[in-house]
Amino acid sequence: MTDMLFSSARLRMSRAQQKAVLSWARDLGATVPSYDHLRKCQRQLLRRLGEPTKRHVSIGGNIWYLNDIGLSVAKVGP
Repeated sequence: MTDMLFSSARLRMSRAQQKAVLSWARDLGATVPSYDHLRKCQRQLLRRLGEPTKRHVSIGGNIWYLNDIGLSVAKVGP
């Protein structure tokens, strides 16, 4: 859930803000990863699954991004 929050395209957070959120959650008693551990996990997931987000451009020049979640799930497999 932490990764989803920090990776949200609609909610961009700086590194300082991410660290502050993790610290705040830890101070409230939540079990959260360290910032460095979270980044390490994100790098491992990208290596294993690849980047699911693909950039698309319409004829009119509008840009949007889509995630191919099915492809990522298929890579993990049973």
